[in-house]
Amino acid sequence: MSESGRDSLIDQWFSELLTAGLSILLNPVLYIGAVAAGLAGVWRIKRERKDLRTSVKPWYIELAGFFGLSLILGLLFSVGLSGAGIPLNLYWIYAVSALTLLIMLTGQFRLLSSAFLFPIVAGGAVAIMFFNVTLPEWFPEPATELLLPAAVIMSLLLIGEGLLIRFNAGENTSPRFITTPRGMKAGAFFTKRMWLVPLLIPVPDGAITALGWWPLIDTGGSYSLLILPAVIGFQLTVVHDLPDSILKRISAQVIWLGLLCGVIAAGSIYAPVLIYVSFAAAFIGRLVLVLRTRALCRYSGYHFIDKERGVMIIEVLPGSPAAKMGLLRGEIIHKVNGQLVKNETEIYAALQKNLAHCKLEILNYDGEVRYAQTALHEGQHYQLGLILIENRSRYQAS
Repeated sequence: MSESGRDSLIDQWFSELLTAGLSILLNPVLYIGAVAAGLAGVWRIKRERKDLRTSVKPWYIELAGFFGLSLILGLLFSVGLSGAGIPLNLYWIYAVSALTLLIMLTGQFRLLSSAFLFPIVAGGAVAIMFFNVTLPEWFPEPATELLLPAAVIMSLLLIGEGLLIRFNAGENTSPRFITTPRGMKAGAFFTKRMWLVPLLIPVPDGAITALGWWPLIDTGGSYSLLILPAVIGFQLTVVHDLPDSILKRISAQVIWLGLLCGVIAAGSIYAPVLIYVSFAAAFIGRLVLVLRTRALCRYSGYHFIDKERGVMIIEVLPGSPAAKMGLLRGEIIHKVNGQLVKNETEIYAALQKNLAHCKLEILNYDGEVRYAQTALHEGQHYQLGLILIENRSRYQAS
Protein backbone atom coordinates (compact mmCIF):
# COMPACT_ATOMS: atom_id res chain seq x y z
CA MET A 1 0.00 0.00 0.00
CA SER A 2 1.34 3.45 -0.97
CA GLU A 3 1.90 6.15 1.63
CA SER A 4 -1.05 8.19 0.31
CA GLY A 5 -3.30 5.12 0.46
CA ARG A 6 -2.20 4.42 4.01
CA ASP A 7 -2.93 8.02 5.02
CA SER A 8 -6.36 7.80 3.41
CA LEU A 9 -7.11 4.58 5.30
CA ILE A 10 -6.08 6.18 8.60
CA ASP A 11 -8.32 9.16 7.86
CA GLN A 12 -11.23 6.80 7.12
CA TRP A 13 -10.78 4.95 10.38
CA PHE A 14 -10.41 8.14 12.39
CA SER A 15 -13.56 9.57 10.83
CA GLU A 16 -15.51 6.36 11.49
CA LEU A 17 -14.32 6.20 15.11
CA LEU A 18 -15.45 9.79 15.62
CA THR A 19 -18.83 9.04 14.04
CA ALA A 20 -19.19 5.92 16.20
CA GLY A 21 -18.47 7.96 19.32
CA LEU A 22 -21.20 10.41 18.36
CA SER A 23 -23.66 7.63 17.44
CA ILE A 24 -24.04 6.48 21.03
CA LEU A 25 -25.15 9.99 21.99
CA LEU A 26 -28.12 9.59 19.62
CA ASN A 27 -29.24 6.29 21.15
CA PRO A 28 -31.97 6.73 23.78
CA VAL A 29 -30.71 3.63 25.64
CA LEU A 30 -27.92 5.79 27.08
CA TYR A 31 -30.30 8.33 28.60
CA ILE A 32 -33.16 6.04 29.61
CA GLY A 33 -30.63 3.69 31.19
CA ALA A 34 -29.06 6.50 33.22
CA VAL A 35 -32.49 7.66 34.41
CA ALA A 36 -33.54 4.09 35.30
CA ALA A 37 -30.32 3.53 37.26
CA GLY A 38 -30.80 6.81 39.12
CA LEU A 39 -34.41 5.97 39.94
CA ALA A 40 -33.32 2.56 41.26
CA GLY A 41 -31.05 4.41 43.69
CA VAL A 42 -33.83 6.76 44.79
CA TRP A 43 -36.20 3.82 45.30
CA ARG A 44 -33.54 2.00 47.36
CA ILE A 45 -33.06 5.04 49.61
CA LYS A 46 -36.80 5.26 50.26
CA ARG A 47 -37.00 1.56 51.09
CA GLU A 48 -34.00 1.75 53.45
CA ARG A 49 -35.44 4.73 55.30
CA LYS A 50 -38.75 2.91 55.64
CA ASP A 51 -37.15 -0.31 56.93
CA LEU A 52 -34.04 0.93 58.71
CA ARG A 53 -34.90 4.55 59.53
CA THR A 54 -31.66 5.51 57.81
CA SER A 55 -29.98 5.13 54.42
CA VAL A 56 -26.83 3.07 54.07
CA LYS A 57 -25.33 4.41 50.82
CA PRO A 58 -26.11 7.56 48.77
CA TRP A 59 -28.69 7.40 45.96
CA TYR A 60 -26.18 7.87 43.14
CA ILE A 61 -24.37 4.54 43.74
CA GLU A 62 -26.49 2.80 41.08
CA LEU A 63 -25.97 5.64 38.61
CA ALA A 64 -22.20 5.61 39.15
CA GLY A 65 -22.20 1.84 38.68
CA PHE A 66 -24.02 2.20 35.35
CA PHE A 67 -21.01 4.11 33.98
CA GLY A 68 -18.31 2.36 36.04
CA LEU A 69 -16.34 -0.86 35.58
CA SER A 70 -18.51 -1.91 32.65
CA LEU A 71 -17.04 0.85 30.45
CA ILE A 72 -13.60 -0.74 30.79
CA LEU A 73 -15.11 -4.11 29.94
CA GLY A 74 -16.80 -2.56 26.90
CA LEU A 75 -13.48 -1.09 25.75
CA LEU A 76 -11.74 -4.47 25.99
CA PHE A 77 -14.55 -6.23 24.13
CA SER A 78 -14.65 -3.47 21.50
CA VAL A 79 -10.94 -3.86 20.74
CA GLY A 80 -11.50 -7.57 20.15
CA LEU A 81 -14.72 -7.22 18.14
CA SER A 82 -13.64 -4.36 15.89
CA GLY A 83 -10.09 -5.70 15.56
CA ALA A 84 -11.31 -9.14 14.50
CA GLY A 85 -14.03 -7.60 12.35
CA ILE A 86 -17.08 -9.30 13.83
CA PRO A 87 -19.99 -7.35 12.27
CA LEU A 88 -23.66 -6.74 12.90
CA ASN A 89 -26.05 -4.84 10.69
CA LEU A 90 -28.41 -2.05 11.71
CA TYR A 91 -31.24 -4.53 12.32
CA TRP A 92 -29.36 -5.87 15.33
CA ILE A 93 -28.41 -2.43 16.61
CA TYR A 94 -32.01 -1.17 16.36
CA ALA A 95 -33.74 -4.33 17.59
CA VAL A 96 -31.46 -4.94 20.59
CA SER A 97 -31.71 -1.26 21.57
CA ALA A 98 -35.52 -1.25 21.27
CA LEU A 99 -35.91 -4.44 23.32
CA THR A 100 -33.51 -3.08 25.95
CA LEU A 101 -35.61 0.08 26.24
CA LEU A 102 -38.83 -1.90 26.70
CA ILE A 103 -37.34 -4.04 29.47
CA MET A 104 -35.82 -1.04 31.25
CA LEU A 105 -39.23 0.63 31.33
CA THR A 106 -40.67 -2.41 33.14
CA GLY A 107 -38.00 -2.18 35.84
CA GLN A 108 -37.20 -5.91 35.54
CA PHE A 109 -33.42 -5.53 35.41
CA ARG A 110 -32.88 -9.32 35.68
CA LEU A 111 -34.15 -9.66 32.09
CA LEU A 112 -31.42 -7.37 30.75
CA SER A 113 -29.12 -10.21 29.79
CA SER A 114 -27.73 -10.96 26.36
CA ALA A 115 -29.01 -14.50 26.95
CA PHE A 116 -32.55 -13.13 26.70
CA LEU A 117 -32.11 -10.17 24.34
CA PHE A 118 -30.09 -11.78 21.54
CA PRO A 119 -32.11 -15.01 21.18
CA ILE A 120 -35.34 -12.99 20.97
CA VAL A 121 -33.86 -10.70 18.30
CA ALA A 122 -32.40 -13.72 16.48
CA GLY A 123 -35.80 -15.40 16.56
CA GLY A 124 -37.32 -12.25 15.10
CA ALA A 125 -34.74 -12.22 12.30
CA VAL A 126 -35.39 -15.86 11.41
CA ALA A 127 -39.17 -15.35 11.49
CA ILE A 128 -38.95 -12.27 9.26
CA MET A 129 -36.85 -14.13 6.69
CA PHE A 130 -38.89 -17.37 6.87
CA PHE A 131 -42.31 -15.74 6.56
CA ASN A 132 -41.06 -13.05 4.18
CA VAL A 133 -42.40 -10.27 6.41
CA THR A 134 -42.44 -6.81 4.86
CA LEU A 135 -40.77 -4.30 7.17
CA PRO A 136 -41.23 -0.51 7.14
CA GLU A 137 -38.82 1.27 4.80
CA TRP A 138 -37.00 2.92 7.70
CA PHE A 139 -36.30 -0.39 9.47
CA PRO A 140 -33.30 -2.39 8.17
CA GLU A 141 -33.63 -5.94 6.93
CA PRO A 142 -32.13 -8.74 9.04
CA ALA A 143 -29.34 -10.88 7.63
CA THR A 144 -29.22 -14.55 8.64
CA GLU A 145 -25.51 -14.72 7.81
CA LEU A 146 -24.97 -12.46 10.84
CA LEU A 147 -26.37 -15.00 13.30
CA LEU A 148 -22.87 -16.33 13.99
CA PRO A 149 -21.31 -12.96 14.89
CA ALA A 150 -24.42 -12.17 16.95
CA ALA A 151 -23.94 -15.41 18.88
CA VAL A 152 -20.27 -14.56 19.47
CA ILE A 153 -21.21 -11.12 20.84
CA MET A 154 -23.96 -12.68 22.98
CA SER A 155 -21.43 -15.12 24.47
CA LEU A 156 -18.95 -12.33 25.18
CA LEU A 157 -21.63 -10.30 26.94
CA LEU A 158 -22.63 -13.33 29.01
CA ILE A 159 -19.03 -13.70 30.16
CA GLY A 160 -19.01 -9.96 30.91
CA GLU A 161 -22.24 -10.35 32.87
CA GLY A 162 -20.63 -13.01 35.02
CA LEU A 163 -17.59 -10.82 35.68
CA LEU A 164 -19.74 -7.83 36.63
CA ILE A 165 -21.83 -9.96 38.99
CA ARG A 166 -18.62 -11.23 40.59
CA PHE A 167 -16.82 -7.92 41.02
CA ASN A 168 -19.55 -5.28 41.13
CA ALA A 169 -23.02 -6.59 42.02
CA GLY A 170 -22.18 -7.25 45.67
CA GLU A 171 -20.55 -3.90 46.42
CA ASN A 172 -23.71 -2.14 47.50
CA THR A 173 -26.28 -4.78 48.38
CA SER A 174 -29.02 -3.12 50.39
CA PRO A 175 -30.32 -4.60 53.68
CA ARG A 176 -34.05 -4.79 54.24
CA PHE A 177 -36.54 -6.40 56.56
CA ILE A 178 -39.22 -8.81 55.44
CA THR A 179 -41.90 -10.84 57.22
CA THR A 180 -41.59 -14.63 57.12
CA PRO A 181 -44.65 -16.88 56.60
CA ARG A 182 -44.63 -17.42 60.38
CA GLY A 183 -44.87 -13.69 61.03
CA MET A 184 -41.27 -13.22 62.19
CA LYS A 185 -39.08 -10.36 61.05
CA ALA A 186 -36.11 -11.48 58.99
CA GLY A 187 -33.25 -9.69 57.32
CA ALA A 188 -32.57 -9.86 53.60
CA PHE A 189 -30.12 -8.37 51.12
CA PHE A 190 -31.27 -6.85 47.85
CA THR A 191 -29.27 -5.82 44.81
CA LYS A 192 -30.57 -4.23 41.63
CA ARG A 193 -27.92 -3.07 39.19
CA MET A 194 -27.48 -2.05 35.56
CA TRP A 195 -24.23 -1.72 33.65
CA LEU A 196 -23.56 0.00 30.31
CA VAL A 197 -21.21 -2.00 28.07
CA PRO A 198 -20.62 0.02 24.86
CA LEU A 199 -19.45 -2.20 21.99
CA LEU A 200 -17.71 -0.85 18.87
CA ILE A 201 -18.96 -3.01 16.01
CA PRO A 202 -18.41 -3.00 12.21
CA VAL A 203 -21.62 -2.42 10.26
CA PRO A 204 -21.95 -3.15 6.50
CA ASP A 205 -22.22 -0.24 4.03
CA GLY A 206 -19.83 2.49 5.07
CA ALA A 207 -16.62 4.28 4.21
CA ILE A 208 -14.11 1.64 5.37
CA THR A 209 -13.03 -0.77 2.63
CA ALA A 210 -12.78 -4.44 3.58
CA LEU A 211 -9.21 -5.68 3.94
CA GLY A 212 -7.83 -9.16 3.28
CA TRP A 213 -8.26 -10.40 6.85
CA TRP A 214 -10.92 -7.95 7.96
CA PRO A 215 -13.76 -8.33 8.62
CA LEU A 216 -13.71 -11.91 9.86
CA ILE A 217 -17.15 -12.50 8.32
CA ASP A 218 -17.46 -10.51 5.10
CA THR A 219 -20.95 -9.26 4.26
CA GLY A 220 -20.08 -6.54 1.79
CA GLY A 221 -17.36 -4.40 0.30
CA SER A 222 -17.38 -1.54 2.80
CA TYR A 223 -18.13 -0.95 6.48
CA SER A 224 -18.79 1.71 9.04
CA LEU A 225 -18.28 1.60 12.81
CA LEU A 226 -21.15 2.05 15.26
CA ILE A 227 -21.46 1.64 19.02
CA LEU A 228 -24.06 -0.76 20.39
CA PRO A 229 -24.91 0.46 23.93
CA ALA A 230 -25.42 -3.00 25.41
CA VAL A 231 -26.99 -2.91 28.88
CA ILE A 232 -26.60 -5.73 31.39
CA GLY A 233 -28.92 -5.94 34.38
CA PHE A 234 -29.00 -7.96 37.57
CA GLN A 235 -31.54 -8.27 40.38
CA LEU A 236 -31.61 -10.57 43.40
CA THR A 237 -32.94 -10.87 46.96
CA VAL A 238 -30.98 -13.13 49.34
CA VAL A 239 -32.42 -14.33 52.66
CA HIS A 240 -30.52 -17.53 53.46
CA ASP A 241 -26.85 -16.54 53.24
CA LEU A 242 -24.49 -13.60 52.89
CA PRO A 243 -24.78 -12.17 49.37
CA ASP A 244 -21.09 -12.49 48.46
CA SER A 245 -21.08 -16.30 48.47
CA ILE A 246 -24.29 -16.45 46.42
CA LEU A 247 -23.01 -13.92 43.88
CA LYS A 248 -19.74 -15.82 43.41
CA ARG A 249 -21.66 -18.98 42.56
CA ILE A 250 -24.02 -17.19 40.15
CA SER A 251 -21.06 -15.45 38.52
CA ALA A 252 -19.26 -18.72 37.83
CA GLN A 253 -22.42 -20.29 36.40
CA VAL A 254 -23.04 -17.37 34.02
CA ILE A 255 -19.42 -17.32 32.83
CA TRP A 256 -19.50 -21.06 32.11
CA LEU A 257 -22.79 -20.61 30.23
CA GLY A 258 -21.18 -17.88 28.10
CA LEU A 259 -18.20 -20.11 27.30
CA LEU A 260 -20.48 -23.03 26.42
CA CYS A 261 -22.59 -20.90 24.08
CA GLY A 262 -19.44 -19.54 22.42
CA VAL A 263 -18.11 -23.05 21.77
CA ILE A 264 -21.47 -24.19 20.35
CA ALA A 265 -21.60 -21.10 18.11
CA ALA A 266 -18.09 -21.81 16.82
CA GLY A 267 -19.20 -25.34 15.98
CA SER A 268 -21.83 -23.90 13.63
CA ILE A 269 -19.03 -23.26 11.12
CA TYR A 270 -19.10 -27.03 10.51
CA ALA A 271 -22.73 -27.75 11.45
CA PRO A 272 -24.89 -24.65 10.76
CA VAL A 273 -27.79 -25.91 12.89
CA LEU A 274 -25.62 -25.38 16.00
CA ILE A 275 -26.08 -21.63 15.72
CA TYR A 276 -29.71 -22.09 16.73
CA VAL A 277 -28.65 -24.44 19.52
CA SER A 278 -26.34 -21.70 20.82
CA PHE A 279 -29.16 -19.16 21.10
CA ALA A 280 -31.52 -21.72 22.64
CA ALA A 281 -28.88 -22.84 25.16
CA ALA A 282 -28.27 -19.24 26.22
CA PHE A 283 -31.96 -18.45 26.70
CA ILE A 284 -32.90 -21.68 28.47
CA GLY A 285 -29.69 -21.85 30.48
CA ARG A 286 -29.96 -18.31 31.83
CA LEU A 287 -33.68 -18.76 32.59
CA VAL A 288 -32.92 -21.95 34.53
CA LEU A 289 -30.24 -20.11 36.53
CA VAL A 290 -32.69 -17.33 37.41
CA LEU A 291 -35.45 -19.73 38.48
CA ARG A 292 -33.05 -22.00 40.34
CA THR A 293 -31.54 -19.12 42.30
CA ARG A 294 -34.98 -17.77 43.21
CA ALA A 295 -36.09 -21.22 44.39
CA LEU A 296 -32.90 -21.64 46.43
CA CYS A 297 -33.40 -18.28 48.12
CA ARG A 298 -37.08 -18.99 48.75
CA TYR A 299 -36.88 -22.52 50.13
CA SER A 300 -33.54 -22.56 51.98
CA GLY A 301 -34.93 -20.88 55.08
CA TYR A 302 -34.21 -17.53 56.70
CA HIS A 303 -30.77 -17.11 58.21
CA PHE A 304 -31.01 -13.50 59.33
CA ILE A 305 -33.56 -13.79 62.12
CA ASP A 306 -33.70 -13.11 65.86
CA LYS A 307 -31.08 -15.35 67.53
CA GLU A 308 -31.09 -16.85 71.03
CA ARG A 309 -27.34 -16.38 71.52
CA GLY A 310 -27.36 -12.64 70.98
CA VAL A 311 -28.28 -9.95 68.47
CA MET A 312 -27.44 -10.40 64.79
CA ILE A 313 -25.96 -7.59 62.70
CA ILE A 314 -27.66 -6.99 59.36
CA GLU A 315 -25.65 -3.91 58.38
CA VAL A 316 -22.74 -1.77 59.58
CA LEU A 317 -23.00 1.90 58.60
CA PRO A 318 -19.89 3.28 56.86
CA GLY A 319 -17.64 5.48 59.02
CA SER A 320 -19.35 4.45 62.27
CA PRO A 321 -17.66 3.16 65.47
CA ALA A 322 -18.94 -0.31 64.52
CA ALA A 323 -17.18 -0.07 61.16
CA LYS A 324 -13.94 0.98 62.88
CA MET A 325 -14.19 -2.10 65.12
CA GLY A 326 -14.44 -4.28 62.02
CA LEU A 327 -17.91 -5.63 62.73
CA LEU A 328 -19.45 -7.49 59.81
CA ARG A 329 -22.84 -8.47 58.46
CA GLY A 330 -24.13 -11.76 59.82
CA GLU A 331 -22.11 -11.61 63.04
CA ILE A 332 -23.85 -11.94 66.42
CA ILE A 333 -23.19 -9.62 69.35
CA HIS A 334 -23.04 -12.00 72.34
CA LYS A 335 -21.72 -9.78 75.14
CA VAL A 336 -21.22 -6.03 75.61
CA ASN A 337 -18.79 -4.95 78.32
CA GLY A 338 -19.04 -8.46 79.79
CA GLN A 339 -22.85 -8.48 79.91
CA LEU A 340 -24.98 -10.94 77.91
CA VAL A 341 -27.35 -9.16 75.52
CA LYS A 342 -30.51 -10.33 73.73
CA ASN A 343 -31.79 -7.14 72.10
CA GLU A 344 -30.82 -3.61 71.13
CA THR A 345 -32.07 -2.14 74.43
CA GLU A 346 -29.76 -4.42 76.40
CA ILE A 347 -26.83 -3.53 74.14
CA TYR A 348 -27.13 0.19 74.81
CA ALA A 349 -27.83 -0.41 78.50
CA ALA A 350 -24.57 -2.39 78.74
CA LEU A 351 -22.71 0.43 77.02
CA GLN A 352 -23.73 2.71 79.89
CA LYS A 353 -21.46 0.69 82.20
CA ASN A 354 -18.43 2.29 80.55
CA LEU A 355 -19.18 5.43 78.55
CA ALA A 356 -15.58 5.81 77.35
CA HIS A 357 -14.90 2.29 76.13
CA CYS A 358 -16.79 -0.49 74.35
CA LYS A 359 -15.75 -4.15 74.39
CA LEU A 360 -17.80 -6.68 72.44
CA GLU A 361 -17.76 -10.45 72.36
CA ILE A 362 -18.77 -11.47 68.85
CA LEU A 363 -19.79 -14.75 67.26
CA ASN A 364 -18.63 -14.64 63.66
CA TYR A 365 -20.51 -16.15 60.73
CA ASP A 366 -18.95 -19.56 61.45
CA GLY A 367 -19.93 -19.42 65.15
CA GLU A 368 -16.40 -18.72 66.41
CA VAL A 369 -15.84 -16.21 69.22
CA ARG A 370 -13.83 -13.06 68.62
CA TYR A 371 -13.49 -9.75 70.43
CA ALA A 372 -13.77 -6.15 69.24
CA GLN A 373 -13.26 -2.96 71.19
CA THR A 374 -12.94 0.77 70.68
CA ALA A 375 -12.88 4.01 72.59
CA LEU A 376 -16.14 5.96 72.55
CA HIS A 377 -16.43 9.70 72.35
CA GLU A 378 -19.23 11.62 74.00
CA GLY A 379 -22.64 10.49 72.72
CA GLN A 380 -21.29 7.57 70.65
CA HIS A 381 -22.68 4.98 73.05
CA TYR A 382 -26.03 5.83 71.45
CA GLN A 383 -24.64 5.73 67.89
CA LEU A 384 -22.59 2.61 67.21
CA GLY A 385 -23.83 2.54 63.59
CA LEU A 386 -25.44 -0.90 63.64
CA ILE A 387 -28.61 -2.19 62.01
CA LEU A 388 -29.69 -5.18 64.11
CA ILE A 389 -32.10 -8.07 63.65
CA GLU A 390 -34.92 -7.96 66.17
CA ASN A 391 -38.54 -9.07 66.00
CA ARG A 392 -39.78 -5.52 66.32
CA SER A 393 -43.14 -4.37 65.02
CA ARG A 394 -41.79 -1.10 63.64
CA TYR A 395 -40.44 -2.98 60.60
CA GLN A 396 -42.99 -3.37 57.87
CA ALA A 397 -43.50 -6.40 55.67
CA SER A 398 -42.19 -6.23 52.16
